[in-house]
Amino acid sequence: MWNRFVKITTFWASKLLARLLPPRRQPLPRQARLILVFSTIGIGDGLFDSAAIHSLKFGHPRAKLIVCAHRTRQAVALHNPFVDEVVPFGKSPLRQLRLLWRFRRDRPDLVVVLHVNEEVYPLAYWINRNATVTYANLYERFAFLAAHPVKVEDTRHDVVMPLKVAQYAGGSAVAPRMIYEVKVEESAAIRRRFADWIDHPYVVFQTGGGRIFFWRDWPVENYVTIIRWFSGHFPHKVVLTGGVENLERANTMERACPGVINLAGKTTLVETAALLQLTKMLLSTDTGILHLGFAIGCPVVCLLHDLCPAENLCPLDRSARYVALQLKRSHPRPPPNARDMEGISCDEVKLAIGDMLCAR
Repeated sequence: MWNRFVKITTFWASKLLARLLPPRRQPLPRQARLILVFSTIGIGDGLFDSAAIHSLKFGHPRAKLIVCAHRTRQAVALHNPFVDEVVPFGKSPLRQLRLLWRFRRDRPDLVVVLHVNEEVYPLAYWINRNATVTYANLYERFAFLAAHPVKVEDTRHDVVMPLKVAQYAGGSAVAPRMIYEVKVEESAAIRRRFADWIDHPYVVFQTGGGRIFFWRDWPVENYVTIIRWFSGHFPHKVVLTGGVENLERANTMERACPGVINLAGKTTLVETAALLQLTKMLLSTDTGILHLGFAIGCPVVCLLHDLCPAENLCPLDRSARYVALQLKRSHPRPPPNARDMEGISCDEVKLAIGDMLCAR
């Protein structure tokens, strides 16, 4: 109830501000001095924005490019070589006041708003309301606060949309691919931590996503079936990954399949990325880890709900190695539920895994 009150109050206060001090659509700088990019939601969204950051850096090569990322998910921006500095974003008023104070003193001459929480829009408005660029497809409610709202009409791909916004803001044409570079010391650290098995062939099974989008998860009993089948057909070890919210699912799989290596809740995002760099294959539903696998370039078998179309999520690079199994519901209009993903059968997944590993 309180959160809803805050959202409504923020919206109407922003409406009043925009009427009193409207953003002016002034020409954007051709060669910016300082660029501030907001990319503050999830792991996958941060990766979708990574190509846009690449584009901005190439289009404004002399600019310092700062990314404001959620304080618990800064790793994505920190592993993008085109980012000069990462500053944490938090929803608390104190954190936002600190950001405002910093960037009002050293004002960016270009502010680019990509995948963000709605709270970012008033903040970007106060930092530089006349040079804020955003895409309006997802956040039309607050587009009136931006001097340059960009409507992307010809694509729904989650990498291409922010990339087109970056190009509007003076970014260069770059490959529409997600970027995450594992550091040498991170690979060395993961080898030391798991020295007893890391040099043997292994596959990674991401056990689930977050609680909000639970309907994207594949049933636990299907994972168990696949793990048992896999262990009888391939010499690879099976490594289970996931956050603390996936512990119950991962522990159930471990009890049913004692030979697995259960790392759910035991590795950071940075460590998981290092594991993906060395794995023979990743099996995942639509999670941040799926997109991390795409960015790193490991072979992927992805299980996608019909509300998560493969054409909007999967790599556009023809050299990418992945198999996308797309759920087909007979009545896709009703709200999704926890049993939907039963529609992707174990036989389909077995065939996809076999094709992926036997082709190597």
